[in-house]
Amino acid sequence: MTVIFALVAGLSVSLACDSGETKSENKVAVADSKVEAPAEKTAEAAEAAEHAEHGEHAEEGEEGCIYGEDAHKEKHAEGHSCDHGDGPADAAAGHFGAPFTLASSQPLSAAVEGDAGESTVQVSGTVDSVCQKMGCWMVVKDGEAMARIMMKDHSFTVPRDSKGKAVVVEGTLATRTFNEKEVKHLAKDGGEDPAAVSGERKEYVLTATGIAIPPNS
Repeated sequence: MTVIFALVAGLSVSLACDSGETKSENKVAVADSKVEAPAEKTAEAAEAAEHAEHGEHAEEGEEGCIYGEDAHKEKHAEGHSCDHGDGPADAAAGHFGAPFTLASSQPLSAAVEGDAGESTVQVSGTVDSVCQKMGCWMVVKDGEAMARIMMKDHSFTVPRDSKGKAVVVEGTLATRTFNEKEVKHLAKDGGEDPAAVSGERKEYVLTATGIAIPPNS
């Protein structure tokens, strides 16, 4: 009996040790799985961030925002156009943006020929085209002279039905080269076929602080 009891006791101790080792191994396995899970989530988050960075979910034609593509990728990814500012309080009076600071204007052609640089100018002309998304840019012509009007800090807009109207614009005049994405973006927002345009385009750009479009012009 003593011998049998000793054998049973030894077997119980052995089984208990084996059980302890199994529980220990299980704990290690669980711990490993807990460590690996966050790593998988981190990888997924990194991949999503990379997709967003490269604009993989951007609406076709919304790439190349002329007001700064990187600043508007989130809006593009949601299917919206550029984020635009609110209209000014005196829009009904035909003035958009800040009040003019210069007392008189000159024809756009004279400002272009005079190479105004970054100094403030006030020019007059006729609206040739307008952004049909939100009125966030327009093209003004005076004879053969032409300039694209962009709103300073993207802070205000003009009526989309302004084509053909007389306009006075105050701001700074410079030249800018738009890349192909920007050219296509402009074409789409202007109601044209983006596939019909390609390559870079150099233009006069007047960054406007204020614009006057007489209601009855």
